[in-house]
Amino acid sequence: MKVFDEVLDAARTLAASDRLRLIDALWESFPPDEWPAPSEEWIGECQRRSDEYDAGRMPASPWSEVRSRARRKAGLDD
Repeated sequence: MKVFDEVLDAARTLAASDRLRLIDALWESFPPDEWPAPSEEWIGECQRRSDEYDAGRMPASPWSEVRSRARRKAGLDD
């Protein structure tokens, strides 16, 4: 665990935008069959949002817009 703690300490010194890039890079290194299962709470939230969308009470946005908005908020402009 010493190496883990050292890497974590080093990562914490990075700028926020670099920490987010690191998170993204680490996540992308996981094969899908090793992804953790979503929590029951998250499954319920996804179902609620899906029901809202299906009922016409929630709009949808194209992935390109969602991604751009999220990257902008995270300081990772394209």
